[in-house]
Amino acid sequence: MIRTAVRRVNEWDGPSMLKIYQPYAGTVQAPEEEAPGLQDYIQRIDTYTYGLGWLLCELDCQPVGFCHLTENREDPQNLFSVEFQLYVKQGFQGMGVGRALWALMRDMMEEGSRREVFARVHRQNQEAQAFFAAMGFQPQGSQGEELLLRYQLSPADPAAQRPTKPYLIDKFAYEAARERAAELVNTARLEHP
Repeated sequence: MIRTAVRRVNEWDGPSMLKIYQPYAGTVQAPEEEAPGLQDYIQRIDTYTYGLGWLLCELDCQPVGFCHLTENREDPQNLFSVEFQLYVKQGFQGMGVGRALWALMRDMMEEGSRREVFARVHRQNQEAQAFFAAMGFQPQGSQGEELLLRYQLSPADPAAQRPTKPYLIDKFAYEAARERAAELVNTARLEHP
């Protein structure tokens, strides 16, 4: 049986995450023409992990996907509104890895009282459009070749003055959400090739 884990990222995950991201760079599936160098990528992880959040999905301790949040480009001062990016290792799409990562990130954002999340998808990236539609994102317009998709969150405390940072989320809520997310990954294809 393949062991599945969905968890918070740390800087030691940088090299394996960068390997997942590199094939996407320079395509309609990523915002960058080139993948950053390892030190730059680790710096990004350090910058965003504690304030916004990065998550990793592993199968038998091997990373197969990750997601992260950044500030909302249209409203960077609004701490309750963020942007979401997701990357699944080639060959592992269609197994629920993206769904699991999104589920845990959504639960953490809601527990942390965030109110909305956006995804930016290139018009030619039909797979991403289908994924985000299936997750409940709604079209919010476009900017050039990018479609802007929005998901309305259900914050735990709608009146909170500030969102709770991911690493301060109650450990019991986090662990329960991790277990639920891991159950969304379907490893049958790998167990019975």
